[in-house]
Amino acid sequence: MKYLLTMIWAVFLLISCNDDNEIPNNHKPPSAARKTVIVYMIAENNLSGNATADLTEMAAGSKNIPDDVNLVAFVDNTDRNNPPYIARIAGGKICKNTGYNSAGNEFYASDPQKMSEILSRIITEYPAEEYGLVLWGHASGWLIEQDTIAYRTAHQASQTVRRAYGYDTGADMDGNGGRKWINIPTLANVLEGLRIRFKFILADICNFQSAEVAYELRNTADFIIGSPAEIPAIGAPYDKIVPLLFGTSDDFYKKIVDTYFEQEDYYGNKVPLSVIKTNEMEYLAYITNRIIALLPEDGTIKTEDAIFYYGERSRADVIKILTDIDCIMSGNIRYAEAYDEWKAQLDRTVLYKKWTRKWTTSYNIDFDFKDAEGLYGGMSVFVPQKIYDDRVLRYDYNNDIKRLEWYYAAGMDFYYNKSIKKDIDNIY
Repeated sequence: MKYLLTMIWAVFLLISCNDDNEIPNNHKPPSAARKTVIVYMIAENNLSGNATADLTEMAAGSKNIPDDVNLVAFVDNTDRNNPPYIARIAGGKICKNTGYNSAGNEFYASDPQKMSEILSRIITEYPAEEYGLVLWGHASGWLIEQDTIAYRTAHQASQTVRRAYGYDTGADMDGNGGRKWINIPTLANVLEGLRIRFKFILADICNFQSAEVAYELRNTADFIIGSPAEIPAIGAPYDKIVPLLFGTSDDFYKKIVDTYFEQEDYYGNKVPLSVIKTNEMEYLAYITNRIIALLPEDGTIKTEDAIFYYGERSRADVIKILTDIDCIMSGNIRYAEAYDEWKAQLDRTVLYKKWTRKWTTSYNIDFDFKDAEGLYGGMSVFVPQKIYDDRVLRYDYNNDIKRLEWYYAAGMDFYYNKSIKKDIDNIY
């Protein structure tokens, strides 16, 4: 009953305010705002109902934001009577101020050209001294998801493009048909093309806190706030977090993380969270590259006790894929001095973190790490291993990772060619 009442109230909010004229005068958009926070909601999928609930929470939170800021949402959901729209949220109201006349047509919010057009329009219409971005929807970290767009390269036959943030069905559906994603390198190009640098990106999406993603987005935002693990559909508590997105302290991100972390999902679980300072990512890659040769030379990384955030069941085993970066380095670097130097840089990169030993997962894997808090590094990393070439798995991990800049900057290409590829060449 509580969820039904939430839906009814949300619908009332959406239809009761048609334009900015119905927002009280003291909530008019300022001509030059101190900060504009953009929420990009890709909800044309099975999260459409959650988007409605979260918009209601955002409206409640907007009652407690100052007058010199803007909270603006782009929404694309499965409601065929509500084509994709942009709305300003202020004074407890959600007011559409512009829309896309795409009813009856395919519209993909994950399309890079559309995303660039939408974000540019919001930045132009709501100018500010500073900007924040909330990414809302599905995601799979750097893992490259498949969609239906064909492409060709100079060296390959027709391929299937794969993307990692989205997904969008394009025709007001919540099923799997026609789903399309945007990959992380393309997302970085879109955000860099806006010619602004966001103060923060809050990723209310699964598995976003990885070394690969943070390195790719290092030129787009000062801080990335998110989780290396899965995010349950309930998402962030926006009624409480919205005012914190406009914080002015140097460590504003701490209150955001603390407030998000306190929320429990339907199963009583919390979400591990962290904050990455992106201008430290290049040196983290550099120092990782310096010591990558100290990893095991046989292409077999020790992960027995490692925290991991995504894995595949293969036979009776769990193949660990997205593994905590500190677990990998502390468990496999052979010289303590080298690890200590690397760890000092990790601590400068991951500024703040919250750990929970168990979280909700959609995979048939029990993520329960008991007393592993001291091993939690706050981001995942992928290291090529023999097992990913030996087993038939969902993704071609050892090849897909080659599309990410971190792979080369951190020396993963060296490790693959030195410890894995040579053995494959010998076999064939």
